[in-house]
Amino acid sequence: MIKKQAGLTMISWVVILGLVGIQAVLALRIIPVYLNYSAVRTVMNELPQAAEVRNASVKNLDELLRKRLKINNLYDLAKDKEAFKFKKSSGGYTLTADYEERGPIVGNLEFVATFKHQVEIRTR
Repeated sequence: MIKKQAGLTMISWVVILGLVGIQAVLALRIIPVYLNYSAVRTVMNELPQAAEVRNASVKNLDELLRKRLKINNLYDLAKDKEAFKFKKSSGGYTLTADYEERGPIVGNLEFVATFKHQVEIRTR
């Protein structure tokens, strides 16, 4: 009687481990970018509740935002003058974060992630 094979062959294991390895590399490259975006959203959402916001000018609001970004180790975004825009609105300002992050995956293969978030800040 011929016994049937049970389990995976060596080639099957190599294919499965290769796919898991590719997913691990992608996760290690992309997850930190989304963690940074989560920190940016937190900073932006907490900014309107800060006591320093009352009767603050755009310059003061910008300094406060960049200070909080630096506290959260987001130095590259704190230096980027184009990523955050303040626009006058009724009773205060609208803060918009609109930026993209690029990073390497493997070799010359890269990813691009674009992020946009908006918050109303009442200064009166």
